[in-house]
Amino acid sequence: MRSGRIWFSDLSKPAIFVAVSSVVLLGSWAVCFAYSDNIVECWRSPEIVTVDADLGEWNTSSPAVLSSESQLVRDANQWTGPEDLSAEVFLMWDTGNLYLAAVVHDDTPFMYREGFPPDWADAIVLHFSTDPGADPNRSSYDSTDFRLTMIIDDYLFNTGLDREMVADKRGLETRGEAGDEQILDGYEYAVAEIDGGYVFEAKIPFSNFSNDQIPALVPADGMEIGFDLSAFDLDFPCPGVATARMAWTGSADADSNPSTWGRLIFRGQIGGAAQ
Repeated sequence: MRSGRIWFSDLSKPAIFVAVSSVVLLGSWAVCFAYSDNIVECWRSPEIVTVDADLGEWNTSSPAVLSSESQLVRDANQWTGPEDLSAEVFLMWDTGNLYLAAVVHDDTPFMYREGFPPDWADAIVLHFSTDPGADPNRSSYDSTDFRLTMIIDDYLFNTGLDREMVADKRGLETRGEAGDEQILDGYEYAVAEIDGGYVFEAKIPFSNFSNDQIPALVPADGMEIGFDLSAFDLDFPCPGVATARMAWTGSADADSNPSTWGRLIFRGQIGGAAQ
């Protein structure tokens, strides 16, 4: 076990500016949601967030938990228990970024296959809408729905955006489908190996999911969006070996049907600091 090793990177590039007309107005998001009953709270971040795989500044009071056999939706025969794959995932936000931290339990961490799809590696996949007013009963992806894969390795931290299920892509296409690219501007990550797994932390700028045709998401306290996530576990870096998948909502339909997603609720800080 390579306990205590830490890897991190700042892949920031020049800022992407979005016209005021393309920003979601804060007063327009009040809507009654009817996704699944799964809810995760995303807390307002401290003024400065250091992406270093140290969760001392994080509010860890409301994790999205993946630990149950009932949450296995692919290659369940490869799962031997929570020590093989399970996770507690935490989320924070500021006006420009989504922050994700995960404590992942994995007895064979950092497995990767070069040239294979990113969700055939050790990875976390996020499904989310950038439109708080999206129809929660929609059964197909809108232009503002996204599937983002983040590979977790000890030297390659590539990303992939899957938009093949989106009929009207509005200029945001699939990228990174071979698992060999890092496609997010301003993406930062860090990982620290711990006993029985690792801690992963990432900064994901919202600007990657907007353009002159898709409004930027501007979070506010109390805003809700459709959201889901999955954890993927590869145990052997060999072609043809299965990769177990554990889904937060317990449904593999998240890849095609947003109505199966849960909800992410943006919250303000507690007492002015993360708890």
